[in-house]
Amino acid sequence: MKFKRISLLSQEEKRAFTMEFHDEATVVSASNGFGKSALLKSLYDTFGAQPHRIDRAWRSANIVSAVDFEVSGRPQTIMKFADTYTVFDETGNKTFQTSSVTQELAPFLAELLDFRLLMIDRREQVLIPPPAYAFAPFYMDQDRSWASAWEPFRNMYLPRSAATLADYHSGLKPNEYYSAQAEKDRLTTVLREAEGRRAGVVSAVEELRSVEPDTEVNFNIDDFQAETAELLAESTRLLDEQNSYRATLAELTDARALWIAQAEVTRAALSETDEVFKNAFGHPIDVECPTCGEHYTNDIATRFKIAADSEALIGVLNHARQEQEKLDKRIVTARQDLEAIDMAASRVRAVLATRKNDLTFEKIVAAEGRNAATRILRERIKNVEAEIGSLNSNIDEIAATMRGLLDRKRSRTIKDFFASHFLSFAQQLDVRLGDLPSNPMSSTSHARGSEGPRGLAAYNYAFLHTTQQYSSMVFCPIVIDAPNQQGQDAQHLPAIISFLVKKRPKGAQLILGVEEPTGITENDAEIVTVGVRRNQLLSEDQFESVSKQLHRYLAQAVL
Repeated sequence: MKFKRISLLSQEEKRAFTMEFHDEATVVSASNGFGKSALLKSLYDTFGAQPHRIDRAWRSANIVSAVDFEVSGRPQTIMKFADTYTVFDETGNKTFQTSSVTQELAPFLAELLDFRLLMIDRREQVLIPPPAYAFAPFYMDQDRSWASAWEPFRNMYLPRSAATLADYHSGLKPNEYYSAQAEKDRLTTVLREAEGRRAGVVSAVEELRSVEPDTEVNFNIDDFQAETAELLAESTRLLDEQNSYRATLAELTDARALWIAQAEVTRAALSETDEVFKNAFGHPIDVECPTCGEHYTNDIATRFKIAADSEALIGVLNHARQEQEKLDKRIVTARQDLEAIDMAASRVRAVLATRKNDLTFEKIVAAEGRNAATRILRERIKNVEAEIGSLNSNIDEIAATMRGLLDRKRSRTIKDFFASHFLSFAQQLDVRLGDLPSNPMSSTSHARGSEGPRGLAAYNYAFLHTTQQYSSMVFCPIVIDAPNQQGQDAQHLPAIISFLVKKRPKGAQLILGVEEPTGITENDAEIVTVGVRRNQLLSEDQFESVSKQLHRYLAQAVL
């Protein structure tokens, strides 16, 4: 992988910056505070690997960053804009966009870089780690990397990060190991599910046994063939009768309820009519309406008409009572008919009580049903156990493959390669190492003071040489910021800068940020001075050209 160009744009400040990188080595030179660290931080930050510190002024400028890069000679561009990451192909067309680093950007970059590392988070969930884990060996920032190894970015939160990264990036555990591990983890999940199913079926079988223990008597359902046929015929007839009785009883009950309701209504109407009749006898022949003043005649004919209405209502009420009595009798008869169901049920019980060799047909039916269910469940147990056996066999094969990828001879070769480079580089940088730890690849210890940064430089470069030789992931650009740490003197500062430029792995791209390019010449690297003034990397002069360059990308990013 090679970085070709970086472009930075601030619409807020109307300023911009762009520069191209040499395929071999580019040394970015600037005094402290002129923006070289912000420039270098932006490179991998554009790929979702967040640096430790971002200045408040830089953050408030809302910088759009775009990096043109190549992987295996294929040009692409990635842009970070408002925490959204967008990737464009060599023709400038959008191919990928997301605002989720862990869930979406990490898998995308893992596929692009052949980064197959899998890790387990604190919830024991297997995941592809964030982009910071892919770029960890290739970046040394000024905030943490000159004090301790394996902390170049923020949010490297997964357990055992340093040891896991050392195993992976050194090639001790290659891509094939983690691909096998992913398949093993998948099969292990399937195995747990299968074992859960088996436990459930076994529990069902035990429940059947607890309800009705197995009988010790051997029997055959064919011995009860006639009883079986009789039971089926009687059960069918019984069901038909039950349905008929229930329908009839429901109709009668509904009809009776209607007649009761009609009688109640008639009774209420009759009560009102009687009250009117009584009031008519209590008034004079001529009656004046108190509301409108009209006069009405309260004669004998009117009184007889009210009486006739009462007689009609009495007739309706008597008819309703008669119909209710008839329905009561029919309901009693229907309920008596339902007793036939009990008789039919007793005949079924009689069939079930049929005995052969001291066994009732009821026990035979129950036992046969229980045994049939048990046979089905046991067949399921047999199938699940076969599945479990196959899964265990596959898991064992994968485990053997993983062990084969970690053979001692290969591991010893890798560790010896690293140790020899580490010792050689430490000597070149005047670092006293003492006894190396049991696993020097995942941690390093050395003298304090100015030797510390030089020791970390020797360690990182020994590891990068090992990575290039044995790792199966794409080798990324080496980005190093501010090696002048802990007061390097006039002898050691040129030595460390020269070492970083000249001792990088063969063919690797280096982007190095220094205050002064001491110890090297233009023949060793392309040296570029950046920064307009203190606290200002971006320039008003480049705003128009960078805006035009990024316009097509921004137009697609906001769609």
